[in-house]
Amino acid sequence: MSSPTPPLPTIVLVHGAWHTPAAYTPFISALSAAGFTVHCPPLPSCSNTRPPPATFPDDVATVRTLVDSLLATGESVAMVMHSYGGAVGTSAITGLSTAARTAVGKPGGVVQLIYLCAYMLEAGTSIWDIVRAAQFEEIFHEHVEVAEDGSTFPRDPELMFFNDVKDAAVVEKGVAGLVRFPMSAMEVKVEGEAWREVPSTYVYTSEDYGVPGVYQGIMMERVKGRGVEVREVRVESGHSVFLRTGEMVGVVRAACGLDG
Repeated sequence: MSSPTPPLPTIVLVHGAWHTPAAYTPFISALSAAGFTVHCPPLPSCSNTRPPPATFPDDVATVRTLVDSLLATGESVAMVMHSYGGAVGTSAITGLSTAARTAVGKPGGVVQLIYLCAYMLEAGTSIWDIVRAAQFEEIFHEHVEVAEDGSTFPRDPELMFFNDVKDAAVVEKGVAGLVRFPMSAMEVKVEGEAWREVPSTYVYTSEDYGVPGVYQGIMMERVKGRGVEVREVRVESGHSVFLRTGEMVGVVRAACGLDG
């Protein structure tokens, strides 16, 4: 007799820098078709308003407010985080694991962290610290324009985000949807290490120019050095791995214990 299928958690998808939720529409649709309820809040730092209207703490507060509202109704939440969204999402759910909430008599909880080539940072470090650790500061500035108002934009977004995408129409639409993003958000030291408390899956993208493999390797080495077990999925993909909708839905399902 087979064991019953566990219930589907609610997905909170945290998007990356320079992106908006619209970029993830195909992935959201695929997750919805697989039965998931998906929320993808727009991060206030990602805007063409200049100077930037918000930065990292505002993004964290936006995600925290959403997750708190879902947990208040007793829902189980799986965080699916892309790129910069990993730093935001991890910081936002500090203390919201199922175990932590049960301990204080509260319902619901965050049951899974899924990082899609995302920043998985130790407390007290920033995204820019990873860039420095990789000795990529000059390379970063070669590929990202930083304006006097503190906003940034990729110099070659096709290369950074869509180097392995063959459909020209998808690339054109993706580039057209990009917005500016504040440099300051990369320099904020994060708080909390929710990956210590919540089971985590990391999707490592070997052909990535947005979060290069060396960045991902540094983060994985540091987390594992803390004695934390992370399930790794390695994909020959560029930065927009979320466009591989079927494959990534499979990753989400497996992470949530729904397959196998």
